Amino acid sequence: MSGWDRAPFLFADDIMTDAHKLQRGMAITVLNNLQLLSPVLSGRYRANHTVSFGSPDYRYTDNKDGMSLAFSAIDSLTPNELPVVYIQNNLPYAQALEDGWSKQAKNIYALSYEGMVAAYT
Repeated sequence: MSGWDRAPFLFADDIMTDAHKLQRGMAITVLNNLQLLSPVLSGRYRANHTVSFGSPDYRYTDNKDGMSLAFSAIDSLTPNELPVVYIQNNLPYAQALEDGWSKQAKNIYALSYEGMVAAYT
């Protein structure tokens, strides 16, 4: 048996790249699921899915481009970092929607997460 084709320490770069791709894919899957499951009466709830890294971001906005901003945030991750990714909706009525207040949607985050887990296991 011959020696290593590559130095073993370079393997860590491969692992980091693979982990980054997995983390990015999982976050995008959750965001796609949220986009599909979010009620759209005014579009405000759908536009307020917020992505942050390292710690939660409790702000909310009336910006209608919220989903674009969320996807852009995921795209900003670089392969050499693996922060905790927070995806949340901070509108005052977001928890009520999750708990079934709307006839249009409920368990939006739970179902989005479960869909991601099913896709990656």
